[in-house]
Amino acid sequence: MDDISESKLIALKPLLFALANESVVIEWDLTDEERVSIMQGMAAYEKNPESYIPLDKVM
Repeated sequence: MDDISESKLIALKPLLFALANESVVIEWDLTDEERVSIMQGMAAYEKNPESYIPLDKVM
C-alpha cells in the first residue's frame, strides 16, 4: 500500500469512515427520481463525453 499516493488515500477517507462506522447507513435502493437523474446524466455524457472529467483525473 506504500505505492498509493497521498491524494488517493485522502479521497478514500470518507469511504473508510462509512465502512468502519456502524451508525452510517448506506442506502442501496434508489428512488424513481434518483434513477431518472442517473439516466439523464448518462444520456448527457453519451451526447458530450468530452465535457466530463474522468474519475482517474480527479483523484
